[in-house]
Amino acid sequence: MAEPYEVARVKAELRRLMDLKGIKAKPLAKKAGLGETAVRDIFEREGSDMKVGTLHKLAVALDSTIDDIVGATGVSIVGRVGAGGNVIYAEDHAGTAPRPPGLAIPVEALEVDGSSMLPRYSSGDVVYIAREHDGVIDEDIGEFCAARLVTGETYIKQLAYGSRPGFFTLRSLNAEDIVDVELEWATPIVFVLPRAARRRLGF
Repeated sequence: MAEPYEVARVKAELRRLMDLKGIKAKPLAKKAGLGETAVRDIFEREGSDMKVGTLHKLAVALDSTIDDIVGATGVSIVGRVGAGGNVIYAEDHAGTAPRPPGLAIPVEALEVDGSSMLPRYSSGDVVYIAREHDGVIDEDIGEFCAARLVTGETYIKQLAYGSRPGFFTLRSLNAEDIVDVELEWATPIVFVLPRAARRRLGF
């Protein structure tokens, strides 16, 4: 988010989405993997210290995006892609990237950090993903995807079938492949913003 978010707007949008989904505070907190009072605390809190990581988890649990909740015009960078393609989600504001042209679907942005994704991605590039489903669909095999293991880790890798049904291999550019793992979800990269273009756009 380029500017501090408006707390009242965040609370109102959270309430609207919860009413739309028919979900109460405690079940939403559980679905988002947060403490059972986390959502209630947001509505009762006076300050503006809501963590971006918390809002991101709530947005995912509500099938929305953090940018819809906070009213951002760009796309919040929700994490970084580090060594071995490992995605580390941010707990605090990690910056903002421009919204990709021509994409009407909700997207999330991840910033590449370091050289482990060369030659495909350089440090400072921003990759965008769109979480539209859980699980893995066949047409994404062979694509570079963000993939969440059932054990909780998330990677940017090339998606391949594993040696047996229900298992997958995550192929690496400059590291060992991650072989025969079960995935919670995988979603392809839908847009890449090179760091040079990002600088010229003022992000």
